[in-house]
Amino acid sequence: MAAGLIRTPVPVVLLGATGAAMLVPSGHAFLSGAAPVGRAFLYSGIFLMLLAALLAIALIGGTGRRWANALLPLFAATYLLLPAAMALPLVEIVPGLRFRDAWFEMVACFTTTGATLLEARIGIAESVHLWRGMVAWFGGLFILVAVMALLAPLGLGGFEVIRDKAQVPLMRADAGDDVAVRLRQQFDLVLPPYLGVTALVWAALTALGVPGFQALMQAMAALSTSGVLPQIGLGPIGPGAEAVLFLALLPALSLRLRPGPQGFERFAPRRDPELAAAAVLIVAAILIIVLRHVVAGADLPEDEAFPALGRAVWGMAFNGLSFLTTTGMVSEDWATMRAWSGLSPPGLMLVGLALMGGGVATTAGGVKLLRVHAMARMGRVELERLVYPSLVVGGGHKARLLATHGARAAWLMVMVFAIVAVTLVALLMVLGLRFETALIFGIAALTTTGPLTQVAAEAPLLWSGLGDSARMVLAFAMILGRLEILVLVALVMARIGRN
Repeated sequence: MAAGLIRTPVPVVLLGATGAAMLVPSGHAFLSGAAPVGRAFLYSGIFLMLLAALLAIALIGGTGRRWANALLPLFAATYLLLPAAMALPLVEIVPGLRFRDAWFEMVACFTTTGATLLEARIGIAESVHLWRGMVAWFGGLFILVAVMALLAPLGLGGFEVIRDKAQVPLMRADAGDDVAVRLRQQFDLVLPPYLGVTALVWAALTALGVPGFQALMQAMAALSTSGVLPQIGLGPIGPGAEAVLFLALLPALSLRLRPGPQGFERFAPRRDPELAAAAVLIVAAILIIVLRHVVAGADLPEDEAFPALGRAVWGMAFNGLSFLTTTGMVSEDWATMRAWSGLSPPGLMLVGLALMGGGVATTAGGVKLLRVHAMARMGRVELERLVYPSLVVGGGHKARLLATHGARAAWLMVMVFAIVAVTLVALLMVLGLRFETALIFGIAALTTTGPLTQVAAEAPLLWSGLGDSARMVLAFAMILGRLEILVLVALVMARIGRN
């Protein structure tokens, strides 16, 4: 069975898996009494599984298999064509939802962006939201597997910061069936802990009083850092449930929690540069925001000020971690903090946190904390050289590599990211958006932080309020943000060089 899957092109396997996954919301809909919804998912799932079987038979043993398993066609098929298959039942279920809108919805979910066109609609079946959450969860699983199996050996996807050079030449890394073998091996390694932690968070949230369906959606949204929920915001789930979600988001910060050949590395916070950078950023954000609101709320009575201050600290800590991991879930105490001080929340700070992003080899988007740490390390070294021109960077080979080659690679990524962001904002403005609106939507798409549009501006911005052209542009921006621009540039250049 495993050998047969290896001989089948990876996009075809993903297509069949998508069809099989549709049986879950189909069963949920039938059990909930929504038979038309269940039939739409059932028929779409059967169709996709049959189509995948026919394609597997047609491509087995031919050159098409090797071409489909090459990295660039693989990523193109996965992020452009697979969402089209995922969108099939939504067109039948949601009244007035066009296929292009359903495709955008699935791209936003599969890239773990969490943008949605269903935000202003009411009466959407729970099974539809379950499918959205599952697609985002599978999207997080896919990027974890793909980064470790395909990009890490090439020194891409953030690993260029800590590698002397790529271990596998890019021109030969996507040849033959090796891609399928590496993906299967990494999938077997990542799935058990990913699934187990999701189930654990779901059980903990349910034990704390969160309804079962809501708890499942929140658990999947936290582990995939997608923020895909049945409604806008977490709602009043209580501090205990928020604390569970806070802990569930922590793995999206650390490179040392990634799966490796011998399993997950031991958690070592003191030696983890990504965790150190995240702690500094979150503490700085808490101090800035809390001091800002303390000054505004200084006239409150003492018995009201201290509880409000505690809620403000927790609200900023939760939101800081949520947006730093590009999840976008908002604490209930964020609104409490605003009511206490009378000030509007500083959405620009959340935009900055989302831009920095989470850890390498995680489900988080953004520039990534390891790159931020490398550039900060280089800045410190350069300042020290102003005093000691003959300074030799200490700390061992890895520290020197991080402050030199790693920092230059990180700076290249930041510059490319900035150029793409400026181009995206300019294009959105040409399509009729105001500068602030275009900036927020552009950053939300590139950092895969869809809920950012709800809190970054004075008033919430709706994805459903965009025109078709702007949505298409932002959908491609989500894919760019998910795969990282440098990865696509490297793969395209390798393809051109091969030809």
